[in-house]
Amino acid sequence: MPAPVKTWTFTTYTIAAFTCSGLAVLLLIVNAVTANQYLSVLLPVAVVALVAGGILSVRARLLRYRARDTPKR
Repeated sequence: MPAPVKTWTFTTYTIAAFTCSGLAVLLLIVNAVTANQYLSVLLPVAVVALVAGGILSVRARLLRYRARDTPKR
């Protein structure tokens, strides 16, 4: 029987969002260095990475807001 999957924390979402956004920037830099030689491959991957980073960032922010609204017991 597989182990239960842990839920992601605010920090995990934040690191994943930062990694995705960093990957997108790196791909755009590689695209510039290669003089658009791999534009048809790098640009869509960079856009997907930016969208994923944005989604993870929003999820982290919502998780942080939800944690602040929870009353302490």
